[in-house]
Amino acid sequence: MHVPYRAAVAAQVDLMGGRLQFMMTDFTSSLQLIKEGKIRALGVTTKTRTASAPEIAPIAELGVPGFEAAAWQMVVAPAATPKPIVDKLHAELKAVMAMPETRQAIARIGLVAVDTGSPDELRAFVRSEIIRWGEVVKKSGASVE
Repeated sequence: MHVPYRAAVAAQVDLMGGRLQFMMTDFTSSLQLIKEGKIRALGVTTKTRTASAPEIAPIAELGVPGFEAAAWQMVVAPAATPKPIVDKLHAELKAVMAMPETRQAIARIGLVAVDTGSPDELRAFVRSEIIRWGEVVKKSGASVE
């Protein structure tokens, strides 16, 4: 049974209190609770193990081949931003993301740093994600309204 919550913290409290038996949540908000033994991680939804908790296997390794449901973030600008500015911002952000201290900070909180392609490749990725998850919504019978 799906139980909607307004925030992960409320669901985590109910999980720790035994009012929920299972939840899918973002790794960064749960990592400390996992490390303290307050909740038990059954698997991560990324393709690979995370550096901050390599002992937790991806669900794909645990009997659901191909499973991947990772959240992602990206930096965006208004659609009318001139291409030279987008390209400059992209290059500068890639340089920051390549710094060892940046990658270590990202890994420390449970995220996985990904070396991204060009802005055009990122746009194609977003389009593919809309199609991918749109299919999941259709198959589930859920409404998008």
